[in-house]
Amino acid sequence: MNVLVTGATGFIGRHLVERLTNEGHHVRAFVRPTTDATWFDALGVEVVRGDLGDASAVERAVEERRVVYHLAATTESTGLLSRRDVQVANIQGAENVALAAVRAGVDRLVFCSSVAVYGRIAKNQLIDEQTETNPDSPYGESKVLGEQVVLSARQHDGLPVVVARISTVWGPGTTSWLGFFRSIASGHFRLIGKGTNYHHIVYVSDVVEGLLLCGSVKGVEGRTYILAGSESVPLRGIVEMIGEEVGVTRFAANFPAAPLHAYRVLDKLAVALVGRKLPRADRLAMFLGDRTFDISRARQELGYVPRISTKDTIHRMAEWFRAQGYLPRLTEGHTREKESQP
Repeated sequence: MNVLVTGATGFIGRHLVERLTNEGHHVRAFVRPTTDATWFDALGVEVVRGDLGDASAVERAVEERRVVYHLAATTESTGLLSRRDVQVANIQGAENVALAAVRAGVDRLVFCSSVAVYGRIAKNQLIDEQTETNPDSPYGESKVLGEQVVLSARQHDGLPVVVARISTVWGPGTTSWLGFFRSIASGHFRLIGKGTNYHHIVYVSDVVEGLLLCGSVKGVEGRTYILAGSESVPLRGIVEMIGEEVGVTRFAANFPAAPLHAYRVLDKLAVALVGRKLPRADRLAMFLGDRTFDISRARQELGYVPRISTKDTIHRMAEWFRAQGYLPRLTEGHTREKESQP
């Protein structure tokens, strides 16, 4: 099958492209003009260069494709974002891809959104596709608008689109939580708050499987699905599992969370007034974010079954960090302990 992947050089995109080529699909990758795409040569991937804001370039990329996976976006991994930063890639890009897909008569467009549409600081509740969106960042806002764009094209032009809201993804190729691992490995990590807030991590191979199901299951056009792992885990549990992997079994007493709550108020004000989050606002999501996602719709309608547990995900992540030289290798029986403090 002829397939297009935008954002093909990104973390999830690379894994998706590799899976598609291994299954014998003819994959075309839409990449920026200056991006190094030599990685695709060995896979036989066709490369089309252009920017998402260039409608003609997007149209060339979509030509003769049956399925389009639209992953390309400006994300918070690039640093603090303003509303202007995400306008072209995340909103105008969605418009250009949707229009090109309608004109090309594709069989399916899979629009990759994010659970950021719900906001990153939420009280623990079972969030599903019907939960009201409440983004608290320019990135989350842009994903809500992008969803509206492609679903509008579904309503007015019959675009066969499926929206995938993706949770926090770990796996080989991402270093977004490397600092967290290193801090725990150093023996100096301290929780802020009680650590009873839940995080819902998913391994990249499970996300890729979910995206393939979004692109192939019949009769689900116009639907939205959350793709997350099989379980959510309290932050304290994640810290302890990482500790096991890096040889740390005891931790210092927690810091109080009150200063972060005050910083959260200021951060919300900054987003509302200037459309930009405050520095290190990611720590708010880590220590205050409290979300559990209900994936029953994806299970029932797509047959989506995440197979990698949180514990196994953490183990695989630690192994990859060590293989890349990001974390030191532990000698047999070695542990690094930090005695609890009153």
